Amino acid sequence: MDAGAPTFITLAVVLGCAIPIVVIIAEHFTKKGKLRVMEKAIEKGLPLEGLSLEDERGPRVPYRSGMVVLAVGIGIGIFAVLVENMGGFGVGVASILLLIGLALIINDKMNYDRLFNKESDLQ
Repeated sequence: MDAGAPTFITLAVVLGCAIPIVVIIAEHFTKKGKLRVMEKAIEKGLPLEGLSLEDERGPRVPYRSGMVVLAVGIGIGIFAVLVENMGGFGVGVASILLLIGLALIINDKMNYDRLFNKESDLQ
């Protein structure tokens, strides 16, 4: 292993931890801003019909997350093969991502009827 590998791993760990922290802080400030708007509306006696702290998300798209992770795994695998300096590390990371992507796709396939058919809920 060369001297650059520990630096790369350290950087990956630090960035891997920093990204979720930034997302959590951003969500906190977003909710805080929504609360301020709701407080002002209550003070002025306005209705709170369009205001909510919950995010309104559209319907879940099946297989999307599995396909994305699978594509990232394939991309890292191709990159690892083309860049011989990564060796087994890149292929190992690609293998992990490929298996996670396949697991997500299989999970969506197994649960498709339960999650996406509203008719089965009515019976």
